[in-house]
Amino acid sequence: MGASGWLWWCLAVPFAAYPTLGFLIEGSPTSFAQFSRWVPGTNGSLEFEFSTREPDGLLLYTDDGGSYEFFELKLVEGAVRLHYNTGGGARLLTAGRGLHDGAWHRVRVTRRLEQTHLTVDDEIETRVVKSLNHEFGNPDTNSFVYLGGLPLLLTRQVGNRLTLPVVTLEPRFAGQLRGLTYTRGNGLARSQNMIASQGVREMVHGGECDQHGPCMNGGRCYSGDQAPRCDCSRIAYEGPYCEKERRVEEITFRGREYVWWDLRRTGGQPLAAQSDHLSFSFKTRHPAGVLFFSGDGKDYVNIALREGGVLVTLDMGGDPLKVTVRPDNVRFDDNQWHRVSVHRTVKEINGHTSFCTLSVSVDGLYSKKGTTAGPFSHLSSSRLHLGGADVPALLPGAETRSNFVGCMRKVEYVADSVRLDIIRTARQGSPLLHVKGKVDYMCHEVEAGDPVSFTTQESYLDGPENGVVKFTRPDAFLVLPSWEATRQGSVSFKMRTTEPDGLLMYNSGSLAAQGDFFAVELMEGHLYLHLSLGSGLRKVKATNRRIDDGWWHEVTLNRDGQVGRITVDEGANDFTTPGDSHRLNLDGALYVGGVSTGVEVPPEVWSGRLGLGYVGCMRDLVINGLAADLASYAKKQDSGSIINFCHSDGGSCSSNPCMHGGTCKEGWGRFICDCSHTAFVGPTCGKDAATLSFDGSQYVRMFSDEESNTQAEDITFRFRTNRPVGLLLSTTSTLSSDRLELALQAGKLRLTVKLGDKDKVVHVGNGLNDQQWHSVHLVRRATQVSLQVDNETPVLDHTMGRHSILQYRDIHVGMVSNDSSAYPSPPISGSLGPIPPFIGQMQSLYINGKYVFEMARAGHLNRMESDWNNTHLQVSAVFGRGSQVVHHPVTFKSRTAYVALPQLKAYSSTNIYFQFKTLQPSGLLMYNGGKGHDFLALELINGHVHLIFSLGDRPVRVRDNNKMALNDNKWHVVTVSRPSSLQHTLLVDDTLATVTNGGSSETLDLQGFLYLGGVLPEMYTRLPRHIVSRSGFEGCMASLDLNGEAPDPAGKDVPIMANHVYSGCEGPSTKCHRNACANGGTCVQQWNSYSCNCDMTSYTGPTCSDESTSYEFNKGLLTFQYPEGRWPDSRRDLLALGFMTNQEDAVVLRLDSANSNDFMELEIVEGNVFVVYNMGTEDHPVGEIMSKVNDGMYHVVRFIRSGPNATVQIDDYEIQENNPSEDGQTSFRVLKKLRSGIWHGHQLSVFNAQSKLQVGGRRAKRSSSIERPFQGVMSGLVLNGERPLDLAAERDPRVLLEGNVHLLMNLPKDLQGHSNDLNQWQRTPPLPGPSPGEGDDLVFSGAGSGCDMDDEDECIPVFDTGSGDDLITPVYIPPTQPPSTKPPPLPQIPDHDTSGGIRPCDDEDCYIGSGSGEFNTENGGMTDLDNVDDTDLEFPPSHHPMLAPEIIHSEEDSPGSTGLGHSNSRGPGSGPTTPSRPEPTPPSSSTTTTSTHTPNARHHPTSTTTTTTTPLPPYSYPQPPLEYDYHEFGYPEMNEKGNNKGRKDDGPHEAIHSDTSGSVALVISIVAGTLIVVILIVLLVLKFKGRQDGAYKVDESKNYEGIPTVPTPMINGQGNGAIKPGDRRPVKKQSKDVKEWYV
Repeated sequence: MGASGWLWWCLAVPFAAYPTLGFLIEGSPTSFAQFSRWVPGTNGSLEFEFSTREPDGLLLYTDDGGSYEFFELKLVEGAVRLHYNTGGGARLLTAGRGLHDGAWHRVRVTRRLEQTHLTVDDEIETRVVKSLNHEFGNPDTNSFVYLGGLPLLLTRQVGNRLTLPVVTLEPRFAGQLRGLTYTRGNGLARSQNMIASQGVREMVHGGECDQHGPCMNGGRCYSGDQAPRCDCSRIAYEGPYCEKERRVEEITFRGREYVWWDLRRTGGQPLAAQSDHLSFSFKTRHPAGVLFFSGDGKDYVNIALREGGVLVTLDMGGDPLKVTVRPDNVRFDDNQWHRVSVHRTVKEINGHTSFCTLSVSVDGLYSKKGTTAGPFSHLSSSRLHLGGADVPALLPGAETRSNFVGCMRKVEYVADSVRLDIIRTARQGSPLLHVKGKVDYMCHEVEAGDPVSFTTQESYLDGPENGVVKFTRPDAFLVLPSWEATRQGSVSFKMRTTEPDGLLMYNSGSLAAQGDFFAVELMEGHLYLHLSLGSGLRKVKATNRRIDDGWWHEVTLNRDGQVGRITVDEGANDFTTPGDSHRLNLDGALYVGGVSTGVEVPPEVWSGRLGLGYVGCMRDLVINGLAADLASYAKKQDSGSIINFCHSDGGSCSSNPCMHGGTCKEGWGRFICDCSHTAFVGPTCGKDAATLSFDGSQYVRMFSDEESNTQAEDITFRFRTNRPVGLLLSTTSTLSSDRLELALQAGKLRLTVKLGDKDKVVHVGNGLNDQQWHSVHLVRRATQVSLQVDNETPVLDHTMGRHSILQYRDIHVGMVSNDSSAYPSPPISGSLGPIPPFIGQMQSLYINGKYVFEMARAGHLNRMESDWNNTHLQVSAVFGRGSQVVHHPVTFKSRTAYVALPQLKAYSSTNIYFQFKTLQPSGLLMYNGGKGHDFLALELINGHVHLIFSLGDRPVRVRDNNKMALNDNKWHVVTVSRPSSLQHTLLVDDTLATVTNGGSSETLDLQGFLYLGGVLPEMYTRLPRHIVSRSGFEGCMASLDLNGEAPDPAGKDVPIMANHVYSGCEGPSTKCHRNACANGGTCVQQWNSYSCNCDMTSYTGPTCSDESTSYEFNKGLLTFQYPEGRWPDSRRDLLALGFMTNQEDAVVLRLDSANSNDFMELEIVEGNVFVVYNMGTEDHPVGEIMSKVNDGMYHVVRFIRSGPNATVQIDDYEIQENNPSEDGQTSFRVLKKLRSGIWHGHQLSVFNAQSKLQVGGRRAKRSSSIERPFQGVMSGLVLNGERPLDLAAERDPRVLLEGNVHLLMNLPKDLQGHSNDLNQWQRTPPLPGPSPGEGDDLVFSGAGSGCDMDDEDECIPVFDTGSGDDLITPVYIPPTQPPSTKPPPLPQIPDHDTSGGIRPCDDEDCYIGSGSGEFNTENGGMTDLDNVDDTDLEFPPSHHPMLAPEIIHSEEDSPGSTGLGHSNSRGPGSGPTTPSRPEPTPPSSSTTTTSTHTPNARHHPTSTTTTTTTPLPPYSYPQPPLEYDYHEFGYPEMNEKGNNKGRKDDGPHEAIHSDTSGSVALVISIVAGTLIVVILIVLLVLKFKGRQDGAYKVDESKNYEGIPTVPTPMINGQGNGAIKPGDRRPVKKQSKDVKEWYV
């Protein structure tokens, strides 16, 4: 024994004192218990007992000293598993279930020659293994028996001391053990004593871990020597208490490194598991590579990338199994993180056959399963590889020859109870795991050494590195540093494509016309080199055969001075540049794959002038001997259009993608639709072509600031006309006589090309003025010209002379405009004179890569001068309206539905087109996130389309300019364009909105999926905060055109499609109808259904027909408290409830403010319902006196307040309104109180800090009793969306129940024992005309009256005068003329608005307190100090019949108008009135003026003059909107400043001015004074007969004349403070301090 062995023995011996009767092992990483060797011979046994709460842990281990025999007992998910080898191979036995229950369990292992038995409690499992020797090791070499774990020293010598090295990975046992007993073949049993241990103590009950358990996040607690400790090794946390999240382990492989173990090298036995689970994340740019391998001999599992998909191969001795996850149009070699999960389980069918299930999942979205059967029980693993091997092709089951190149993280391998974090274990160092090569334990970008694909003709590159890229679009390109080749230089690369044209490279030099430049292009399948050293251009055709054959071709260019050689494959071409210059001075960027917008290339580079970018693959770019990594540039630049692998997969003409007769051509990984012979445009010919009409004086003119020079043109368009002559298109120049002209002459198409002093005329077609559409295609390449009409054979010709460059400044369509300054030129040969203007229609004008008419219609060049690459446009022709063609529609039937499409390729240009229709006002239409802060989104907000995007500087939002909302279930067309790098346009139908981004960034760097119709539910909270939508779009979308790509959002190639997404467009299947919602509920139309809003019904359920939560009140109180500090301020309140009661006087509920005197109270007064509210000034009552509610029957109350205006409705009775207004004197009084500090804040508008709702009565601040308690049943209470009764039933902590309040299971039909004998007129809606009870007076007292005293007894009492037997003789008191006084000066607030007037306050903080802050300005008018920009103050006037507009509106203001109504018209509770000068009443209306008096909040006399006007025909009610909004419930309308809008005075009122009338008035006054004295005596006598305090007294004996039943004129759906005759409610006669009672 070495020195280290002796040291370990000395440390372990002190723990050997505990007998085998029982001990506790803590389960720490170092705990174990050691016992003497077990030598069972051929017949022997071993047994012990255990108790634990942990499902996994090593119970016992012993082996033969490092050869091949061993016994391992462990807990696996609560079952005992015996893993052993006695010479015939490793075997597994499993017995028991749920053994981690804390109870004691007995385990026994017995040897009987070839048989091995495992007994757990009463369960026995047996396995027979044939071997030559039945002895287990020998007494000299066998190891000790270890319980609970192994010594730490032994685990570090796994290669020499352990037969089963992977036992060191098993979790330690934590629990209690006892009774270890060995039995030899003679049957003699002997108990064993512990000889060494660590982390072992005597058995205890309720240790520190049981009492405290400090471990967090699932960490395992064990009791240490000093205090409890935590084992965090099996979870993703670390720290003393597992409180810190462990950093995610990452590793980078570059194709030569890998992590491995090989137990065969040390003779160790393999890991055996019945089930295992592997999970990891990876990202790579390589389509192939070994990810993971585990196996032993012929048993293996091999996981690899192949062709961008995940392939798993499994062989366990049965039939090999392959599972491949490779979705259509989705690849996993996209350099994005992907999560892989592989799970394998084995279930034994019988003793000879087992069934294995293999499941593979990628990203949780793509899953595949496979099964196999065979004579196996487990999978052995003696070899493990992560990331590759020395020779990956030699790994069993290999499907690839490459190692993995990329990053991996969080690699976790679980085999039964073994849990291995491979990267962390390798980083920390392990005797088992080894690392080949030098790896980085963090993710570094590893670029592929393969090609990049340029997927569009606009793709291009930007900077140096190495790799393969694919340009997938013609507008994709990369930008690299300039080619440094002043005297000499070299460039080489490999390319692969099937498209014949495209610009491969371009590097500019001097800006002079003959400046230096270098270019390589592909034209008609041949490679051309352009090189100019400043003294002349050399153009070299480098190929003799076409190279657009889809094979790789190598291009090499070497130059030294004026001489050079270009080689394509094996064919070389030498060249010499003209002139005497030997230097190539390049100072611009090197563009690869195309050029960006605005870069002007020389006219000789045809592909650049025609806008033809390269679409194909490129790799191995080497510049001056240095490799340039294209993949790295692609990643930093246009990673959407330029991808880092090369394949020709993509669109194909076999699917017939071109619609409406378009012709399909195969491209490189794409299809190309030729729509020139159709009336459509777009990638699939699915969009209506823009059509322009010309009447002989209209034109389209494109002109530049400078002259342009071209050597190639490609022009197509369509036209129709009935005129035989007309100018179609012509170019003009201010510096030369060059011209290209297309015109009709005698029904034929004539082409005229004039270059220099030579011209060429070509005629084609015949009878083209037949009013049919004809297509024209003109192609010019230097001196060669091709002209084609319709499908006729093209006419080929050559121009005359040596000139090949066309010089022009203007392009004219239809006619040459008068403001064009053309160079004077001699007439064309054969010309008959000037060509007259064109009269007819044209469409689909295409000039050198640009659809001019489409760009103009989309706002790039919109019907006015606009800048486009230094080119301007004038359009006087008229755009026609084409028919809407819908293709590839998709329906989103739920707001959670969405579709994920490949990334939007909009790096340098944006062109989005689609159609939609919906009924929903809001929802997310489209979203694509990006790198950094870049993103693009389209959303529908309140029926309008909003475009939100960010180029990385700051978000920019633009809204469509449509006047009407778009959620009208009609198709609408949306076009998003980017005319310039900093300008975006949003075109919806025919309205254009433009926005300019003021930042410095010019590219939109997107990444990830393009989400259509919504996003994942969990993504809404992570969207940029400028995106408002929190739900998806519900409706139809169609006709997608995404930068030249037209995906089918419901097609089979869609990467992700959520539920409720269907192909086609299905409209609303269920529509709102009259009987959709019961009990007055509001039907809200949705796309696929409708819903009912029941807030104002007192009912609930899907159709408002279910009973709501009901409570019975019997002198009890329910209090609902808003959370402190979160008290809402409300400009509008909605209250609805149902109730049953026999009481004639009670407080139903009361809402109070936390910091002001604002309140709202619903009361029953003598059987009538009233609501009193105060916003900080005076009490405002509104009620229904025509309906008694104390009849024990069920009644529904609906109350709505908006600012100072309010309505109340009882059951189906007419709506009662209160629209308080104020005249000049009242406003002056308000100003006076504001100055004195009595009132503060906003008047009559905002209920500040709603804090406490009392239901069932009210309780004063310092009172313990409930005042005027409600007795009865209450149901369905809703206040501003809150349902206090439901919250009470749910025991919400914000609700407090006091007294006798009980929850009812069912709502009773009525209340038993009616206390009142009601008349028939009280129970049914009254008829028009006189009726009992009209004209009653109301007295407000207590809290409802605004009394400032805490105790209502301190307020002025209201006396009950008896039963009404006192007779009062009516006395007419004529009005007197008010004295002529100058009104006091009114405060003015300086106005910062350009419109002048009084400056509005921004919010409620103008004044402390409550109210709306209204000031009297001039002529009695009111100015609201509230924020005039607050759109919440705009209420639709007719959304609900409760406040339907009955309006005859004049916009004129009379001199006597206050702006709030009639100058002397006052509402209830208003102050004294100063009558204005009477005006004549129009004959078309009937005016009734009634003077009434009502005590105000402090019992001071006030008066109100009410004017009722009968208008001309009443206003009809419009239908409510489909969208639910609280506006539907009829908020009283307010004008833009929050005030009631007055109406024009109808004329002067009659007044009495004679002396006789004055004398009569004096007599009447004396009589009235006498009667008042009598009244006072009666009141004093009856003072102590008073009724309950604070009630309203309603006189039912006085009758007034019948009130007409026609509507009252209202402004914006509101009254003006007058009583509406159609309401069938009495006109109140107000008194002064003393109440009038009638006998």
